[in-house]
Amino acid sequence: MDLNAFILLVIACLAVNLSPGPSVLLVSSVSAARGFRAGAFAVLGMTAGAFVHVLLAATGVAAALAAAPLAFTLVQYLGAAYLIYLGIDLLRAPPKPSSNPRYLDEVSGWQYFRRGFLVDSLNPKIALFFLAFIPQFLDSVDTPGFLVSLALGSVFLVTGAIVNGSLAWLVAAGTSRAGGRCGDWIHRWLPGGVLLYLGLRLLWQDN
Repeated sequence: MDLNAFILLVIACLAVNLSPGPSVLLVSSVSAARGFRAGAFAVLGMTAGAFVHVLLAATGVAAALAAAPLAFTLVQYLGAAYLIYLGIDLLRAPPKPSSNPRYLDEVSGWQYFRRGFLVDSLNPKIALFFLAFIPQFLDSVDTPGFLVSLALGSVFLVTGAIVNGSLAWLVAAGTSRAGGRCGDWIHRWLPGGVLLYLGLRLLWQDN
């Protein structure tokens, strides 16, 4: 792949990762509610979940999923149900005790890794994105194949980790200064409500 094609690939990956969606919302809500450490684990989980779609696209399984409307709809409903669960869980969470400095440290990394992994791996639109995205850059390499497809998808994963990791740090740093009722609204009610709305919208969205 020449330099111009690689730069175009990186720009395309950055543009997609910067666009609003379930991944950005999850990182924002987790980082606002539980701090940067929890947000970082969510980013790692999202990266692992997105890698599943890269692997499916490289092996051709994503194409089979796209050709099976029932399977696509099932995964979509599972993803929507999980977003709704996350929204309700966040709304029911106790207020953030800003007076307790250990609050942000007492988080289960695996819990938030799992959330990130499920949000991305249960999003069939990501599978369709890679199905349409990767072939556009295969013509710019000498020997396209499975490993090259993985490498192209990995550029998306790396840029996504950088973008979402930076977002987690910014949100956590910003919301750590908020307190009182305003802080509780930022930490729970706004992200929880948006996650719930996003899940309901995905549930009734036409394929």
